[in-house]
Amino acid sequence: MRRVHRDVLSTVFRLLARARHDRALHPRGVQMTGELTGSPPFPAHAGVTVRLSKGAGTGPGKPDVLGIALRVPTERGDWDLLLSSTGTGEHTRLLPKFVRHWRDARLGTLAPYRYRGELVWFMAVPDDGELPSRFTIHLSGKDADWREVAEVTLHPQERTATPVAFDPVLNRPPEMEPAPRWLAALREQAYEGSRRGRQES
Repeated sequence: MRRVHRDVLSTVFRLLARARHDRALHPRGVQMTGELTGSPPFPAHAGVTVRLSKGAGTGPGKPDVLGIALRVPTERGDWDLLLSSTGTGEHTRLLPKFVRHWRDARLGTLAPYRYRGELVWFMAVPDDGELPSRFTIHLSGKDADWREVAEVTLHPQERTATPVAFDPVLNRPPEMEPAPRWLAALREQAYEGSRRGRQES
């Protein structure tokens, strides 16, 4: 039965991506470069690729689930960290949140990672600009007590023409294990379906 559910999910995301000729979710976005400075689990300094997007692709000023994707190079390969607008509390950080403006968004991982034996969530907080030029990245455990662990400065003038296929399933350090396992399995099927749909389109 679980296999059937996973196959259905993969098919839905494949068809959606094929219809959109792009990602199943967050099809429209702006991609640019940036600089990251941080503390573990992030590198001390790294050049990053960043994509700002809207989940459903609604028009300017209309509510949507906003998203930021980061490709962070690490000593053990690229880490694609994807975050969407959520709440900030212990329970509300598990739910997507529709917002109109970037300055009002708090962008979290929705599901946690297992890192060094502990469950951790990440959250990006933008500056006050209409299109942000800087994000601070915060980490918390189960208690939702957020602490800053990195800062990303964007280079809006350095927009990249070749789209990056961000994929948090394929691109992650081995010590960052998606959790819980059943949800990680569903995400794997969704991303696999989205990849197939984009290839078919």
